[in-house]
Amino acid sequence: MSGQAVPRIAYFSMEIAVDPRVPTYAGGLGVLAGDTLRSAADLALPMAGVTLLHRQGYFQQQLDANGQQSERPEVWRPEEVLGAP
Repeated sequence: MSGQAVPRIAYFSMEIAVDPRVPTYAGGLGVLAGDTLRSAADLALPMAGVTLLHRQGYFQQQLDANGQQSERPEVWRPEEVLGAP
């Protein structure tokens, strides 16, 4: 395949679970997207993941002894977790 361009893949997903410290996914589909990217990396495929990064919007849910749900904001600073300057 000398001289031919190597195809590259851009994987777009609204949420991708890449690390539990990055709260930008709500559940199953985000986990599936993260698993897909990890598999592509294991196979050394030329794939890049593109997603949204939210500073706010996600929250932790809790149930009390009576089964009542309450929420609290998930506070995080992307630059601290992702190592941005």
